[in-house]
Amino acid sequence: MALMVESDAHVDEVPLAQGWRDFADVLAAGVDRVILYGPPGTGKTFAALHFATLGGAAERLICTEDLTTADVTGTWMPAGHDRWEWLEGPAVRAWRRGGRLVVDEVDRAAGDVLSLLLAMTDTDGSAQWQHPHTGEIVRPAESFTVVMTTNIERLEELPVALRDRFPVAVRIDRPHPASVRRLSADLRRPALSGTLGEEDRRVSLRTFYAFDQLRERHGAERAAHLLFGETRAQAFLDALVIGALER
Repeated sequence: MALMVESDAHVDEVPLAQGWRDFADVLAAGVDRVILYGPPGTGKTFAALHFATLGGAAERLICTEDLTTADVTGTWMPAGHDRWEWLEGPAVRAWRRGGRLVVDEVDRAAGDVLSLLLAMTDTDGSAQWQHPHTGEIVRPAESFTVVMTTNIERLEELPVALRDRFPVAVRIDRPHPASVRRLSADLRRPALSGTLGEEDRRVSLRTFYAFDQLRERHGAERAAHLLFGETRAQAFLDALVIGALER
């Protein structure tokens, strides 16, 4: 789906959450190392991949326990009979193009991968990588930027060296209207609040997307039960009705 669809007056009237205003100001000032943190399902990755990506399409890394250094910079891959070729990883591709590298769930990176990420996200004047076969020294292009995302609430849980490379961290606790507009009109305002009446019962933006898709084929009640089960399905449907009455 496209980033922007038709305007929705009810969504447009809602003030942009402070976190998104902060993120926009940071990007406008040319800060090229930013962490987006806060509860899951608020569109942090969506924003990192699509907002102000001057170098074109962003490259993405998803940190897991199984992520290897080869997933970051590249590895040898078979290219036919008895032939191998080097396939560059997303970090090096973003360096060369001068685009954006998005590192998702950075708090899950550990060991060698974390050390490599520290090197690949260092300041442009210090960062460099040597091609293991050709010996070429690669440095990030001037327009290279990095946005890291994490669902943690306490930035102190991140390694000190990593935080030092990312002087700006912005807490995101509400979806951005641009990502909400991808939903059907009646779901946009509830998705902006993201709750079922209680802050600790947040419904993620991903769940609203899934509900929208399921509802189209199976109807609202079946979609809600598939997503929430017996205990929360009716609460979700009731919240949608209340949201519709408030429009």
